[in-house]
Amino acid sequence: MNAIAQDQATQDNAAPGGMSWAGFKAMAVESGQWIWGTAQGAFNTKATVSQIIVDAVIGMVPLLGDATAVRDLIAVSMGLIDEPEKRNDTWEWVLLFVLLLALIPVMGGVAKGVGRLIVSAVRTGEGTAKLAKSIVEVLNHIGRGNAEQWLIKLRFADYQASMVDALNRYTAIIVEDITVIRQKIRMPESLGQRLDQVSRGMSWLKQEGGKRIPEAVKELDQKLREVQAYIRSGGETTSRTMRFEVATGEKAHTYTDEARIVENGPLPARSARGGWLQNKAPEGRQDIYESYYKHEDGYPKLIATVEGNHYPYLAAYSGRIVQRRLAKGERVYRFFGTGRRTLGYDKVPTTSASGMWWGIGEPPNTAKAWRSEAAVLDEFNSDGFLVIGHVTGDAGPKAAVGTVSEQLGSNIPGQYLPGGGIQAAFYLDRASAEELARLGKEVMATQKPARWLDPVSGMLFDIRPTGWNDAYGIHGYLHLPSQGTVQTVKLGAREQTRTTEETQ
Repeated sequence: MNAIAQDQATQDNAAPGGMSWAGFKAMAVESGQWIWGTAQGAFNTKATVSQIIVDAVIGMVPLLGDATAVRDLIAVSMGLIDEPEKRNDTWEWVLLFVLLLALIPVMGGVAKGVGRLIVSAVRTGEGTAKLAKSIVEVLNHIGRGNAEQWLIKLRFADYQASMVDALNRYTAIIVEDITVIRQKIRMPESLGQRLDQVSRGMSWLKQEGGKRIPEAVKELDQKLREVQAYIRSGGETTSRTMRFEVATGEKAHTYTDEARIVENGPLPARSARGGWLQNKAPEGRQDIYESYYKHEDGYPKLIATVEGNHYPYLAAYSGRIVQRRLAKGERVYRFFGTGRRTLGYDKVPTTSASGMWWGIGEPPNTAKAWRSEAAVLDEFNSDGFLVIGHVTGDAGPKAAVGTVSEQLGSNIPGQYLPGGGIQAAFYLDRASAEELARLGKEVMATQKPARWLDPVSGMLFDIRPTGWNDAYGIHGYLHLPSQGTVQTVKLGAREQTRTTEETQ
């Protein structure tokens, strides 16, 4: 046998699975296009929106989802293992976190699609408006019901513990599989060394990834919050119109309309605390506050009250304040109750069924949601009762509508509430307000619901107990304050008084 034949025999003996090298190469060539078509995934760093949509859909299918998850994870893992510049790139670790989401059944594939769009937007410098549009497009293709509401509730931090577990399982499986392959298949020494290197790299990835995932989650959620703020503020792309319709009664029918809406006033913004940033409202500075509010006749005058050289009612909002009539079919609500001692503080006021501040839409189902979204501090309102107003006529009250800003306790220290709900400030006719306040007192005394149609405003009011037993002294405290402590930081008052009772 000549040397060439001997070399060929040696190669044949070393081929994987006992195959001849010629047969192995033929198989690889034949399946090359299929491998390339299914394996690109995260190797393709310039994936289009349509590609990501398809990938997200595939990721929701059992088995196929697992295949795409492994494909993408291997691509990103090898980059982190082999390339120092990628190990120093926070967003490469963010991408690893996003891909680990696919290992969570069903919902993980959807979150993965959202996460990949965010990573892509950061890397390409894509703006928030375009990113929000792309994410909603993906969610609508997948069929997430109300895409905007689902996205607003999404928090990648909720998946953090599961991601650490998924990383541990994923790397352990790869190491185990490499060990089995090394034991069962003869291969060239160079290939064996490479597999050993990958095995060691996966062990390193498990340790390092566990440290880097919290940072990656923080970065991802920060970018997600920008998208959510854009959506919640009143009408971006297909989503921002949802909130804007609630706030203004105006519907955008085209992207041109939506662009006009976006440009027609500042949007609510997140603060360093993570809540909704209060409007800057220094006394006499029209050059600042008129960018988001200009008083119109017949509406509550939010600059009528000055407190500490600023306008507290303007600061109670985040972003643009819209002045409009409440429309027929809309619902508003407010909570009220008897004053009580809370956490050693005995000056929580008795509040009225009638007052200036109302929420718009469906009332929250829990005290926690109410406190948090409406940013109603314990010192403003002790709760216990709810009044819901239904606008039945064509000319509802004139209201100043906008996003609730964050609030930090002053009289009762240590409470912080982020806000983010939709609020309306408006007044009823004095006689109507007095009758609603009287009915509220009656419900508080009897604990029985009441209904009243106001002939002046054309609003139908339902008043009833909430039945909540956790509405005060609980929510928004990192550490409960001790009696006698005082906190001097004050973000702003929340109520304007017309009668002694109409305080919140």
